Amino acid sequence: MNKSQNGFAQKRNRSSFQRTNKLLNKHGKAYRSQDVKSFKKRKHESSTAPNEAIDTTNNSQPQPVLSQDHYAELLGSLKKKPRTYYEELLGESSEDGESGDEISEKVEENTVASLSEQDEDEISYDESEEGEEEEEEDVVDYLKLNFGSDVVLSSKEGLSQSNVPHALYRIQKTSNVSDTMSDVKTLTDLLNLGIDPALVNKWSSITKQIKSKGVMKPVSSTLFPYIAAGQDILFTDSNFENQAELIKLLAFHCVNHALKTRKTVLKNNSKISGAEDADSISDDMRDQGFTRPKILVLFPFRNVAHKFVHQVLKIALTGSKKQVSNKKRFEDEYGPGESEKPNLSKSLSYQRTFLGNNDDFFTLGVAFAKNSVKLYTDFYSSDLIVASPLGLRSVVGAPGDKERDYDFLSSIEVLSLFMSDVFLMQNWEHLLHCIDHLNLQPSSTNHTDFSRVKQWALDGHGKYFRQNLVFSSLAAAQISALFGKECVSHRGLVKIYPHSYKDILSQILYSVRQVFSRMRDRKEGESLADYLTTGRYQYFVDNVLPRLRGSDITNIVIVIPSYYDFIRVRNYFKRENLKFSQLSEYSSNKTITNVRRDFAEGTVKYLLTTERFFFFKRYKLQNVQQVVFYECPVYAECYLHYLNMLSNEGAVSTLLYSKLDGEKLVRVVGERQCKQLLNSPQSTHVLMSE
Repeated sequence: MNKSQNGFAQKRNRSSFQRTNKLLNKHGKAYRSQDVKSFKKRKHESSTAPNEAIDTTNNSQPQPVLSQDHYAELLGSLKKKPRTYYEELLGESSEDGESGDEISEKVEENTVASLSEQDEDEISYDESEEGEEEEEEDVVDYLKLNFGSDVVLSSKEGLSQSNVPHALYRIQKTSNVSDTMSDVKTLTDLLNLGIDPALVNKWSSITKQIKSKGVMKPVSSTLFPYIAAGQDILFTDSNFENQAELIKLLAFHCVNHALKTRKTVLKNNSKISGAEDADSISDDMRDQGFTRPKILVLFPFRNVAHKFVHQVLKIALTGSKKQVSNKKRFEDEYGPGESEKPNLSKSLSYQRTFLGNNDDFFTLGVAFAKNSVKLYTDFYSSDLIVASPLGLRSVVGAPGDKERDYDFLSSIEVLSLFMSDVFLMQNWEHLLHCIDHLNLQPSSTNHTDFSRVKQWALDGHGKYFRQNLVFSSLAAAQISALFGKECVSHRGLVKIYPHSYKDILSQILYSVRQVFSRMRDRKEGESLADYLTTGRYQYFVDNVLPRLRGSDITNIVIVIPSYYDFIRVRNYFKRENLKFSQLSEYSSNKTITNVRRDFAEGTVKYLLTTERFFFFKRYKLQNVQQVVFYECPVYAECYLHYLNMLSNEGAVSTLLYSKLDGEKLVRVVGERQCKQLLNSPQSTHVLMSE
């Protein structure tokens, strides 16, 4: 930079700083916490602001077993559950020397503390409910005023969705998503979607797809038009067969977004440097956010992040001059290692999930430059942030922490949650906590040039311009609730499901009498959280456990998906002085060995375990005579895993379910039998595997 350019830059920064101080002095805290209500005056003064109501009459989407508003109610109710419930759930002491380790007890104590903090926030939550509807209407009016009358809020209750005919998937979209979306077939289609020409050529060179079948594989060809258009995507058919293609597609989109943003900034820098007056910056040149990072991609393990970064490097680096900073360090910390070998005693899905570096604590900054990519850059100097929920949570921190920082998340424009179903097996609260800190007004302006900040970012509407890409191998209530609550892009929302689900009953190895027991219906006035927690617990204690206690069968495994329910049932077993052992994801290797031996020898009648223990360990138990599923597991493979331990003649399994468990039940028994189990007047059904 020459002297004249340097002098201009100082003048521009000084001018920006002066304008910022004026704004802060004038508006004070209101400037930082500006919300949509500040636009009421502008809305009423404008003669062009549309006031038409959003069409909610064309609601042709298939009704799910648990609707979106029920998902939101479920998630909110569980967060606001009275403290007395959790005191009953977690308050039992372990004075009788239970089998388990001290880690489990520490987790329980931390859980009680976190739940208590949530309950203290319940009053403020209830007080703000009255203004939520009014605020949502203001958001819609603001978007319409600035971006046209066809803009709608994707998460608005009752928003009409329509089905898009497609050969591979069942696609639902909101009314503001174009009806003319078509699969990508040629390179011209990529160019028409606004992809950088250099990246189009790069995609053609790195993909192995046969040109006669199109430039993209079917899954990418279906997804990419919606992704390129900036819509929020919920894709629930991610699997190990298409994982490599989805990672490549995600890397392609992230690189394209980062490079297009960089080119726009450089182009406007040239225009500004040629301008005579630093104050003559037009609104068209507002091309930045409060901070530099624009893309956040969350992965559950380092092994998947390793694959993603490799694809980013392949796509971003063009030409003969290719430079990657800190690549050796990246391979050492994220690579599989020389001695990494698959555990052939585990299932294939386990090997595919955990093969390689399965550490779940990491953060990585990536910056793009001309003919080079820098890894391990400072967050404020990064274009792309790759992290795990746990790693990012450690940086974001919590109120009261001495060292915490989340200003670098204030301008995220693309958020991707990859393998979201695995987040359910980790700590879902970490993910929610990180998302709650996205697109907030920064507490410091050290990294901000306000003369270049986009107007909608200044107005505090970053989340309505953030694209959210959620990939999962299955549909789950928590994922649907998160998507419905946090994914509110004004560009629209698209949900993509498989047309049908295959059951896993044909993979059961032995003849097992499978009992499916449906709990009572939800009572009038009963909250959804009470029904799914206390109602299920009471049904288990009153109807299922007495039959188990009265039978001569020993070696009974009780699988409880939720850790909260696991603790509640365990505490009941203690109060009743039942002889049992327990295995959870927090059990030490020594405890696991001792419990497996005692259970195989028949010294205990019951073994309580969690679905997370299955997910992370996949141990096989000996001499299992009966399996009871306290709730339908999230992963159908969990059901298959335990039923294939029942090799004795006359083996029985029992699964408790409700009418709201259709999404999980369909993956176990298939669509036809799932409908029968949910709609039949009988509450008990028996299936025999041959």
